[in-house]
Amino acid sequence: MSVERGTTAMLVRLREIVAQGAEPIGWKVGFNITAAQQKLGIDGPLAGFLSSNGLLEDGAEVSLDDGPVVVESEVAVELGEDARTIVALLPALEVADPPDLDQDVETILAGNIFHRAVAFGPRVAINDPGAGRVLVNGEVEHVMAPGDTRGHLEDMVEAVRRRLAAVDQDLVAGQRIITGILAPPHAAHPGDRVRLELDALGGVELLFA
Repeated sequence: MSVERGTTAMLVRLREIVAQGAEPIGWKVGFNITAAQQKLGIDGPLAGFLSSNGLLEDGAEVSLDDGPVVVESEVAVELGEDARTIVALLPALEVADPPDLDQDVETILAGNIFHRAVAFGPRVAINDPGAGRVLVNGEVEHVMAPGDTRGHLEDMVEAVRRRLAAVDQDLVAGQRIITGILAPPHAAHPGDRVRLELDALGGVELLFA
């Protein structure tokens, strides 16, 4: 199985979506956790895409009619004019299909790494998101110390760059990258209000119905 073939199939899907009128937003890091990488037999995180088709407003209501989803709390970065420098951070919540790690890597990539949608919170020109917490229905479900989020952002940008370069694709100025999970994903239930708060950035939340 080939990460490059899977990434190529994922980019074909992106081009089809853009041809139908969607706007590319940027990229997502998949499997930033070592244990998941080992299970899949890969040497680092994978890269998927973000488009306007899956862009949610902060505070949006997400229907569960199409099946179960998990909510992943992440830090998003925005790239500067050189498409390398991180110029701003944003809190982000990704909505994804529950991951099926019995699928092979090519299938996972061709399906855009289980991605459904993403919501961003405030954009702040800062390089450290600070401490944070995930709240479900007002109750703290997980707490992140500052060291949990500060060090890996540039590494995740480089991981995406490496995956894209392998298939002759470049990062572009202004793109956003969600950089992988900060806490265990939350399996959403009807009525849930899931919120990520990062001390230096603010918060973002989604409702599920």
